[in-house]
Parts: sequence; C-alpha cells; structure tokens
Amino acid sequence: MTFARYQWLFVVCLVALIPCAANAKVKEADIAKIKAALPKEAPAKPKKARKVLIYSRTAGFRHGSIAIGAKSLTMLGEATGAYTATHTEDPAFFDADKLKEFDGIIMLNTTGPCLRGGGKELEETRKKNLVDFVKSGKGLAGTHSATDTYRKWKEYNDMMGGAFAGHPWHMPVPIKNLVPKHPLNKVFGGKGFTVTDEIYQFRSDTALASDRRILLSLDPEWDGIKRGRRKDGNFPISWIAKYGEGRSFYCSLGHRNEIYYNPVVLQHYLAGIQYALGDLDADASPTQGDK
Repeated sequence: MTFARYQWLFVVCLVALIPCAANAKVKEADIAKIKAALPKEAPAKPKKARKVLIYSRTAGFRHGSIAIGAKSLTMLGEATGAYTATHTEDPAFFDADKLKEFDGIIMLNTTGPCLRGGGKELEETRKKNLVDFVKSGKGLAGTHSATDTYRKWKEYNDMMGGAFAGHPWHMPVPIKNLVPKHPLNKVFGGKGFTVTDEIYQFRSDTALASDRRILLSLDPEWDGIKRGRRKDGNFPISWIAKYGEGRSFYCSLGHRNEIYYNPVVLQHYLAGIQYALGDLDADASPTQGDK
C-alpha cells in the first residue's frame, strides 16, 4: 500500500471516531450553565409557531463547541417560545420537500462544502434550494464558521455576508456597539463589551458596510486591531441584511464553549434569529448609508 493510501486510510479512521454532533452528549454541568444563561422571554412575539433547522455539518475544520452550541440554541428557542428546533447534519434536509417545513436555518459552525453527498448534481440542487428558501422570504442565521463555509460560492457569501480570511485574535477583545439603539443591540445597554473568543477577519470583498447593517465590530481604538490584515480596517463581528424577500443574521462569536452560555451573547443571538425569522422588526439598511 502506498504512503498516500495510508494517509487516506488514517483520515477515514479518524473521521469515524468523531461523534456526530446531532448525537453528541452535552455534560449536565454545561446544560445547567445554559439554563442559567437563558433569557426569560423573547424580544418579539412570534407571528406564528416557528420551526428552525440547526445545521452543523462540517467539511473542513470541526469546532468542539458544536454540540453545546446546538443544545444551547435549541434550548434558547424552547425557553422563550421563539421557535422549536431540529438539529441535523444530514444534507438531505436541504431537499425541497424537507426544507419547506422550516421558517429559518441556523448554520452552526458549518465549514467547507457542507451540502455534499450523493453527487455534484444533488449538491447543486440543494445549494439552489437554500438560495430559493431565503429569497422566498425565510430566514438564514449563522454562527462563527458559517462564514468558513462555501467561501467560493458567491450567492452563499452574499446571503451570509462574509467569507472567512483568517483569525488574528483569540484573546479578550473589546467590542464596539455601533448602533446602541438597534433592537438587536438592546441587550448591551448602550455600551460596548469585552469578550474572549476567536475573532475572524473577512475577505475584502465581503462583510461590507455598503451592503449590510453592521451591528458590532472590533473597537477601532484598540491597539490590538493592528494584527488585522484587512486594509480598509473593517473588522465586523455581527450584522444583518435582506436577501430577496428574506433576511439574514450573522455573528462571528462561537468558537469557544462558553459563548453558548454567555447570557448577553445569547440574547443577541435570539434577537438576530427572530429578525431572520421575520418576527423582530429591525433596520437592515446598509451602514454606509447612514448620514
């Protein structure tokens, strides 16, 4: 057997040892932390019962926070009545007959071409189904590496808003609250905050203030921002946008387990998900258009 075949066999065996996040067990101690962090109510009353698909399949780097993230976001909907969630890593849920059952999709730390399976033609059909789903008026939300997913698929980049281009920071970072009065930022009490997580920068043709409402960013006055390699100095953390008749929300926080039991971050996520579902009215006009 050649060395290359040994390498491939090693990779196959290693992948087989990784438990599917949909079945991974979350420690009771972590569930208790999530429960303590959950808000008591949603920022908006759902216009109808909402069903959300949490999708966490990876075709690249796999984050250890996926299992706790899926549990947290499921509990977030249940505790507040904002939505009920189905968590899966099965790309067949992006077949048209299954996808139509949902009001929104959360891409939870997905990576790479995560809709593959069954051949290129089927993958392309599922990609089109996702675009049509959002354009038709439904919602798309993403956490952390949702922007490290299909980085060369322009329609996906446009929907999610950014394409990953490195993470120069994994440390306590100061976050600037760009729109203190915005409904999605209400939880921050008009102030910025400091958080420890792996912080992304994005490809220079994405995550632009000219085509989406940027909500949070690295504090431009922070000396550590010099680590960033984006020439325009634009290092956003969170944003919303419209796509066709639908809506999208993204926040790059979510590499570390504790993000998913941070009460302030969870309230920001909940507001973003409710915006994407169409239940929370919020200004999504591009930031660059502000006077």
